[in-house]
Amino acid sequence: SDIHQDVYVLRVRMLAQHLTFRPCLRRPACGLQNLATSVVVARQPIKPCGAPRSSCLELRGPPRHRLMVAHAGRRGRPEEPTPEMPDDDFFLDEDEDYEFDEDEDGEFVEQLDPMSRKLMGIKARDVDEIEEEEEFDEEEDEGVLEEAAEADRDGAAADDVGEPSTSYPEPPERVYRASDLFGEAAVLDAALWLASSYPDVLVTGVQSNPHLVVPGDLFVFHPGLTPEGDLEAISIAVGQGATVVVAPQVKAEEPGLDPAPDPVGLAGILPDEVPLIRVEDTQGMGARLAAAFYDIPSANMVTIGVMGLLGKTTTSWLIRGLLEELGQSVGLMSSIEHAIAEDRLDEDGYLWEPMEEDPSVERESSVPFKLIPYAGKYEQHYKDTIPGLNSQKILAGMRDRGAGVAVMEMGTKSLALGTYDYVDLNVAVVTGLSVRMGVPASEQPEDRADEVRAVAELAMLTLERKLIDPETQVLVINADDPATTELLRRLDNAVPVVTFGMSNSRADVFVESYKNNVWETEVIIRTPTGRLQIITNLLGRHNAYNLVAAVATGIALKVPLQSIVAGIEAVEIPGRSEVIDEGQEFSVVVDAARSPETLASMLDALRRGGARQIFTVFGCSGGDDPAVRPKMGAVAHAKSDYVIVTNENPRMEDPAKVVADVVAGFPDDIINRYSAYAYFPFQDQGRTPLWFEPYLQKAQRDNKRYIMEDRYSAIRAAIGTAGPDDVVLLAGKGDQDWVEHANTDGSILRGWLDDRVEARNALSKLKYLKQIPKFNRDTLPWGSRIETLMETLAVDPGVLSRPGPVDTALD
Repeated sequence: SDIHQDVYVLRVRMLAQHLTFRPCLRRPACGLQNLATSVVVARQPIKPCGAPRSSCLELRGPPRHRLMVAHAGRRGRPEEPTPEMPDDDFFLDEDEDYEFDEDEDGEFVEQLDPMSRKLMGIKARDVDEIEEEEEFDEEEDEGVLEEAAEADRDGAAADDVGEPSTSYPEPPERVYRASDLFGEAAVLDAALWLASSYPDVLVTGVQSNPHLVVPGDLFVFHPGLTPEGDLEAISIAVGQGATVVVAPQVKAEEPGLDPAPDPVGLAGILPDEVPLIRVEDTQGMGARLAAAFYDIPSANMVTIGVMGLLGKTTTSWLIRGLLEELGQSVGLMSSIEHAIAEDRLDEDGYLWEPMEEDPSVERESSVPFKLIPYAGKYEQHYKDTIPGLNSQKILAGMRDRGAGVAVMEMGTKSLALGTYDYVDLNVAVVTGLSVRMGVPASEQPEDRADEVRAVAELAMLTLERKLIDPETQVLVINADDPATTELLRRLDNAVPVVTFGMSNSRADVFVESYKNNVWETEVIIRTPTGRLQIITNLLGRHNAYNLVAAVATGIALKVPLQSIVAGIEAVEIPGRSEVIDEGQEFSVVVDAARSPETLASMLDALRRGGARQIFTVFGCSGGDDPAVRPKMGAVAHAKSDYVIVTNENPRMEDPAKVVADVVAGFPDDIINRYSAYAYFPFQDQGRTPLWFEPYLQKAQRDNKRYIMEDRYSAIRAAIGTAGPDDVVLLAGKGDQDWVEHANTDGSILRGWLDDRVEARNALSKLKYLKQIPKFNRDTLPWGSRIETLMETLAVDPGVLSRPGPVDTALD
């Protein structure tokens, strides 16, 4: 090629299942941008624009030949210079012992421990054998390319309707005698009783949702997970074919009394052929039985668990990305989705498919002041507290479909439920237990110290129980966390440890340099095997901790540095520092920051990145801790130029009450300035009389603090007002594509609303606003209507508390 001597176009064998696209994170200065339709193979890193080769659009193929497609990059970037790229010897300055060269596969494999061998799926082979595999017939290759293109088209069509696009082996059918299943789970009393009283009862599945029971299922009733009580839930399950029922032990009404043999009248519901087994802990028993039924799925994969106060979701996604770069089939359990490869799994471990039509498919956006029905979309019913039974089913769904690795986000509430008691961990990643890493000390939640200590103790107890085998397990832990010393003391060198950090330079994996602009972050990280540079769209110091935690996990698994960089840079996490770029002159960022700490970290990163003005659009959810709301308001006020408080998910609470709680965090001098007004001006203008509207708007405009309960309108107001080099942060919802309000029947009604969709739609309409002559959009509300009204009224705001003069003036 005449563009770069190290780049040349080749015929390559493309297997359809390896084709995965991702966008470039670099500016449009790349010398390869004219090759946007060419497939190229690089023997050396391609860096004509100063970017690592992983910054180009990539077709992930077998790791021996990395397929690249050059990509023009994003538009609308600010003109600041890109952080300089280190020299080649700095980018991959690996120790000789860890060299990974095409001709030295066998030598590298000999250095791997059993867990790493299993992870990487590498076997020592002769170079001649490898070269022989690479030879292929030209006509045969053309046929392969044609089939790949057709398969890719079919996959894209499947994606359009939400159907799984990947072919997997069929999960095996499983059948147990009930007595054998309880015996496998080491519940011996129940096993012996079933063997003598119900020897022929068979179990073909386990289920905790009575509505999803199919004939042959063992049903485990978990109080509180479904709205039904004992009688109704068990009746539904038996009616749908449950062959065994496990229910909670019923306590005596008075101390010292034995429980009645049938305290809730199950004798009239259960047929004689359906055994009922009472246990004290149905959550734990459900997980135990499911682990036995599915033959402990975590034992057949490399299982990685991520726990801590912050960063679990992001770190889990980053780890998945770097492992997929090795060509591994990776399963993921996270609060965003459960998935294997590109396909989502439901909470029973089956490939997810929409069961009804999606009314939003043909829509460009939602509409103001109205809910679009939420249907045909992926939902998680156990987002924070997934039962152990379901975690085993999801792991089995991954394992049965060929996953070699499972990455699990281990939530605090789920730890307390015992969700992971029967999960074998190979790698435990601890993001931070005693403080929220990456968050300024001034933003640390002092009033939640007891909660933080409880989380730390729970995590330590879990790790003490699980980390016992130095041959197959490793701990990846934050060296900057004060709790690390105590945890390591309690583990007493039970397993190898890899530490990471940003402050403690003695950490094994250490961030030497961290900087960002409003579009992306660059980190330089030192590892035991060399130094590397990562460029990502993830903003904020808290995300730098997530990045280094993922890198440390890769180091613990002996993943080559090239794969770590390429894999992490390829990751795009829905609603996590997600940049919405439609060619505008300013940045729009969607992020799930819904705590004072993460919101502060995001705003600090945007300010440090050179934002001219920051527009923060956020709210708080109904039903969540009300004490957090004023803190969110205080952070947004202190660190933003414009603040628009809006709805997040009001649920059963009055939206005005939630907003008022947030506004209470604004400084007293702003609040008290309007104490004589007839109505408080920092509320949605729809909640005050029409005559008060200009005064409310002026108060909000003077302080650049606005209240718009309708999120649709709030997003468009911020985007329509932003100018060159500004940043609009849409905070709180992140990947959520729904909003929840109270229904008239007392239930919660969910409607479709996606910040990312709304932002793109709003950006597409900017051209129409620009066509309006002499239309002032420098601040809100747009235009000069307020000044005209105020001059007409000429009323002292101090009299607004007294009726009469204002009404006369308006007349």
